[in-house]
Amino acid sequence: MNEDDLPYLQRGRKTIETPSSVLISSSKYLNDARIREWVVTQSLRRNGRDYPPTFGIPPLIEAVRAVQDHGRIEQLFDEARRDWPEFDRWLDERWLSRLTREDMKSCPEGSVGGIWYKQLVGAGMEVDIIPSFEPRSGFEYFFLRGVQIHDIMHILSGGGFDALGEIMPAFLKYGNLFRHFTPELAGLLNVQNTLLTIPMFMRGPLHYPELFVQMWDLAHYAMKVGQDSDALFLPRYEEWLDLPLEEARRKFGVRGARTIDTSRESAYYNEHTPTLEPAPALPVAAE
Repeated sequence: MNEDDLPYLQRGRKTIETPSSVLISSSKYLNDARIREWVVTQSLRRNGRDYPPTFGIPPLIEAVRAVQDHGRIEQLFDEARRDWPEFDRWLDERWLSRLTREDMKSCPEGSVGGIWYKQLVGAGMEVDIIPSFEPRSGFEYFFLRGVQIHDIMHILSGGGFDALGEIMPAFLKYGNLFRHFTPELAGLLNVQNTLLTIPMFMRGPLHYPELFVQMWDLAHYAMKVGQDSDALFLPRYEEWLDLPLEEARRKFGVRGARTIDTSRESAYYNEHTPTLEPAPALPVAAE
């Protein structure tokens, strides 16, 4: 077809030939079949009890670790170390928690450990989201430590342990890493976070439009908390689990956070309830 006969928005395309016999593009993420499957499925599907939202996470983690440029991340870590002594020590020490659920059994009610223990027991879960391993690089350590403190980020950011509650630690991480690292490094460290979280914001308006504005309000709230807070990946939170929640927020420099109950909205989002009544009050005002 002649260029002039094409719709305006389709003009300017250049045909690129390749000897490849399989799908290939300039995006390493698009080239990975596991990532394509995850993004398409999570972006377009409805929620249901037959397919747990966490079902595709293990192969996604494997795919992301395979396609990421570990060497470039280590270079950027080395650059960040030069002017940030605390980060330099943190990477060298590679401190990992050996905490178990039962270690929190004596934590007072209302403390970070008490809240966490109650959640784990109620859900029949253990502390380790994925099997632990011995990190071989700064990036592998950063990844593993992030997994270890994920539930703590739920608690500190105020996000419930439910579907919409996952928005808070995710966007807290965006705000925090983009504040404390260069955009390139923050983007690389958020690849998995992006692939896990952003499909929710396509699935939401397609199937659960009643929740769409509230979802973005929660994202904006958590992003602001992350931007205003200290580097939240550095502390050894597990040594301070007896602290009451508000005291812990002050100690670790979590600013502007409050606890937000999204259990009713998450029940509707997960199709455990047929309607969302009464409708959520929007927007959630920032403090």
